[in-house]
Amino acid sequence: MRHFDQRTLAVLGAEVGAIPLLVLGLVSPSFIVPGRSWALLVIGVYTLISVAITAAVGRLSDSQFVVLSFGGMLGIAGSALVIDDNGSAHAVLVLLAVIPALAAMDSSVPVIVGFVTTASILAATVVAIRAETPTALFVGGGAVVMAILIPTYMVWTLRQRLLILVQQQSTLSITDPLTEALNRRGLLTQSHLVLNNCAGSDLMIGFLVADVDHFKKINDRHGHSAGDAILVQIAATLHACVPPGSIVARTGGEEFVILTAIAGNHEMSALAERLRTRVAASTDVTLSIGAVCIDPDHATLRAVSTQALLDHLFRRADRCLYIAKREGRNRVQLDHGPVIEPGQTVDQRLTPS
Repeated sequence: MRHFDQRTLAVLGAEVGAIPLLVLGLVSPSFIVPGRSWALLVIGVYTLISVAITAAVGRLSDSQFVVLSFGGMLGIAGSALVIDDNGSAHAVLVLLAVIPALAAMDSSVPVIVGFVTTASILAATVVAIRAETPTALFVGGGAVVMAILIPTYMVWTLRQRLLILVQQQSTLSITDPLTEALNRRGLLTQSHLVLNNCAGSDLMIGFLVADVDHFKKINDRHGHSAGDAILVQIAATLHACVPPGSIVARTGGEEFVILTAIAGNHEMSALAERLRTRVAASTDVTLSIGAVCIDPDHATLRAVSTQALLDHLFRRADRCLYIAKREGRNRVQLDHGPVIEPGQTVDQRLTPS
């Protein structure tokens, strides 16, 4: 089962399911228009070839799916033409609805529309050939076309809803539910957006850790709801102040991280000061901030994983944050040290002391 995707597995099921029907038609000569058994035999051979190809491929590409399914629709329409009984012919013709519905599972919109259009044209053509009165033409043709449209629309709608749910779940997994900033996982998964922007440019990687001063006292005096409101306000202020393309994440109870592309230490210091003063002006709390800038084009830096790089940035920014707290809080401490300490290797540089 792991050899197939869902669409291919459904195609294989439809192909295999058609074989007993074709065999039954071939062994019942009175069921087929006299002299037309050869058409059913050709359709049966094509079906067997389709089963073999589908089973061998396992995961049909869009082009493979289009070719095999178009042949399958021609086979269904051909079968409906050679069946002698009108009721049975219309019942077989309804099977044309299967292929557009299968396309709606995983194909692009143009492919789906193409199959719906083709199936409707084939169905209307067969009904027109077999219909004995205008009423039979309109009733039979309308019924078959509706049988094609409705299942296809239902499958496509279900697919769209599932995609939305998956996207929502993916967003929730990387987002802090209180502040709507990214969480630590989101910081890791989205960091490539900033890192790619820095790579090959004159910009440096800026990393900032901001911690709310005396946040426990806010919760103790005014309750956790007041503390939550302040965190939401801080997150909004940070988002409003950072440069476009920056990442804002809440990585702890009252700790926020900003990852951004920055021109250098001077701009990083100005950004951190702007964040500190804006938060102090718009809320009842202050921030202590530790910040660091590093060159993304250094060969040893490019040789490490994103996780190792972020861990390294966290350690350096945390050391600065500790200094800012120790020296009175409500201040910014910028790491002015080199990216690589003298005598260090890459592994030593990214290994905690």
